[in-house]
Amino acid sequence: MERTTEIPPQGWFNYFAGLSRRAMSHPVRVEVESVLMGAQELVHALPLLGIDVEPKGSELGAIELTLGDEHQDFLHRIAQPVQVYLKIDDHGDLDCLSIEDRSGTRTLVFFEEGGVPAWAHPSIQEAEPPALGL
Repeated sequence: MERTTEIPPQGWFNYFAGLSRRAMSHPVRVEVESVLMGAQELVHALPLLGIDVEPKGSELGAIELTLGDEHQDFLHRIAQPVQVYLKIDDHGDLDCLSIEDRSGTRTLVFFEEGGVPAWAHPSIQEAEPPALGL
Protein backbone atom coordinates (compact mmCIF):
# COMPACT_ATOMS: atom_id res chain seq x y z
CA MET A 1 0.00 0.00 0.00
CA GLU A 2 1.45 3.33 -1.03
CA ARG A 3 1.66 6.05 1.58
CA THR A 4 2.28 9.77 1.68
CA THR A 5 4.58 11.46 4.19
CA GLU A 6 5.24 15.15 4.72
CA ILE A 7 8.77 16.43 5.28
CA PRO A 8 8.60 19.50 7.57
CA PRO A 9 10.49 22.62 6.41
CA GLN A 10 13.18 22.26 9.09
CA GLY A 11 14.02 18.84 7.60
CA TRP A 12 14.24 19.86 3.93
CA PHE A 13 17.96 20.65 3.81
CA ASN A 14 19.08 17.32 5.32
CA TYR A 15 16.47 15.23 3.52
CA PHE A 16 17.32 16.63 0.08
CA ALA A 17 21.07 16.30 0.71
CA GLY A 18 20.59 12.59 1.43
CA LEU A 19 18.11 12.06 -1.39
CA SER A 20 20.49 13.72 -3.85
CA ARG A 21 23.15 11.16 -2.93
CA ARG A 22 20.75 8.18 -3.15
CA ALA A 23 19.14 9.31 -6.43
CA MET A 24 22.19 10.73 -8.24
CA SER A 25 21.86 10.04 -11.99
CA HIS A 26 18.45 8.39 -11.56
CA PRO A 27 16.05 9.33 -14.39
CA VAL A 28 13.19 11.58 -13.33
CA ARG A 29 10.17 13.25 -14.90
CA VAL A 30 9.24 16.75 -13.72
CA GLU A 31 5.73 18.16 -14.03
CA VAL A 32 4.20 21.40 -12.79
CA GLU A 33 0.52 21.73 -11.89
CA SER A 34 -1.13 25.10 -11.42
CA VAL A 35 -4.64 26.49 -11.50
CA LEU A 36 -3.76 28.91 -14.30
CA MET A 37 -1.80 26.58 -16.61
CA GLY A 38 -3.01 23.10 -15.67
CA ALA A 39 -0.50 20.24 -15.76
CA GLN A 40 2.68 20.72 -17.80
CA GLU A 41 5.49 18.20 -18.27
CA LEU A 42 8.81 20.06 -18.10
CA VAL A 43 11.24 17.22 -18.63
CA HIS A 44 11.13 13.43 -19.05
CA ALA A 45 13.72 10.75 -18.16
CA LEU A 46 16.55 13.19 -17.42
CA PRO A 47 19.10 12.15 -14.74
CA LEU A 48 18.87 13.87 -11.37
CA LEU A 49 22.01 15.76 -10.39
CA GLY A 50 20.75 17.24 -7.15
CA ILE A 51 18.02 18.88 -5.09
CA ASP A 52 19.20 21.82 -3.03
CA VAL A 53 17.65 24.18 -0.49
CA GLU A 54 18.98 27.74 -0.40
CA PRO A 55 20.39 28.09 3.15
CA LYS A 56 20.60 31.91 3.37
CA GLY A 57 20.12 35.25 1.67
CA SER A 58 17.12 36.66 -0.13
CA GLU A 59 16.30 33.23 -1.61
CA LEU A 60 16.32 31.50 1.80
CA GLY A 61 14.32 28.25 1.61
CA ALA A 62 14.04 28.14 -2.19
CA ILE A 63 14.35 24.62 -3.60
CA GLU A 64 16.33 24.01 -6.76
CA LEU A 65 16.17 20.87 -8.91
CA THR A 66 19.18 20.23 -11.15
CA LEU A 67 19.02 17.58 -13.87
CA GLY A 68 21.10 16.85 -16.89
CA ASP A 69 23.24 14.69 -19.10
CA GLU A 70 25.72 15.31 -21.89
CA HIS A 71 22.92 16.56 -24.18
CA GLN A 72 20.71 18.66 -21.92
CA ASP A 73 20.87 20.66 -18.68
CA PHE A 74 17.75 21.57 -16.74
CA LEU A 75 17.29 23.75 -13.66
CA HIS A 76 13.95 24.33 -11.95
CA ARG A 77 13.56 26.65 -8.97
CA ILE A 78 10.67 26.73 -6.51
CA ALA A 79 11.00 30.19 -4.97
CA GLN A 80 8.59 30.01 -2.03
CA PRO A 81 7.94 26.37 -1.13
CA VAL A 82 5.50 25.70 1.70
CA GLN A 83 5.01 21.91 1.66
CA VAL A 84 7.00 18.84 0.62
CA TYR A 85 5.36 15.42 0.39
CA LEU A 86 6.79 12.02 -0.49
CA LYS A 87 4.72 9.32 -2.16
CA ILE A 88 6.35 6.04 -1.12
CA ASP A 89 5.60 2.65 -2.70
CA ASP A 90 5.13 -0.71 -0.95
CA HIS A 91 8.87 -1.42 -1.11
CA GLY A 92 9.88 1.84 0.63
CA ASP A 93 11.01 3.43 -2.63
CA LEU A 94 10.18 6.98 -3.63
CA ASP A 95 7.54 7.14 -6.35
CA CYS A 96 6.96 10.90 -6.39
CA LEU A 97 8.15 14.03 -4.65
CA SER A 98 5.62 16.88 -4.47
CA ILE A 99 6.71 20.45 -3.69
CA GLU A 100 3.97 23.04 -3.31
CA ASP A 101 4.72 26.76 -3.36
CA ARG A 102 2.90 29.68 -1.76
CA SER A 103 0.72 30.23 -4.87
CA GLY A 104 -0.55 26.62 -4.79
CA THR A 105 1.56 25.51 -7.75
CA ARG A 106 2.92 21.98 -7.32
CA THR A 107 6.15 20.65 -8.78
CA LEU A 108 6.03 16.87 -9.09
CA VAL A 109 9.22 14.85 -9.46
CA PHE A 110 8.54 11.26 -10.55
CA PHE A 111 11.32 8.73 -10.07
CA GLU A 112 11.24 6.66 -13.24
CA GLU A 113 12.03 2.94 -13.03
CA GLY A 114 11.75 2.93 -9.19
CA GLY A 115 14.53 1.77 -6.94
CA VAL A 116 15.32 5.00 -5.05
CA PRO A 117 14.91 4.43 -1.30
CA ALA A 118 12.78 7.12 0.31
CA TRP A 119 14.94 6.99 3.44
CA ALA A 120 18.64 6.43 4.03
CA HIS A 121 17.83 3.76 6.64
CA PRO A 122 14.61 1.69 6.67
CA SER A 123 14.09 2.31 10.41
CA ILE A 124 13.66 6.05 9.74
CA GLN A 125 10.44 5.56 7.81
CA GLU A 126 8.72 4.05 10.85
CA ALA A 127 9.70 7.11 12.89
CA GLU A 128 7.94 9.49 10.48
CA PRO A 129 4.20 9.93 10.99
CA PRO A 130 2.08 9.41 7.87
CA ALA A 131 0.55 12.58 6.45
CA LEU A 132 -2.29 13.23 4.11
CA GLY A 133 -1.73 15.01 0.82
CA LEU A 134 -0.33 14.47 -2.66
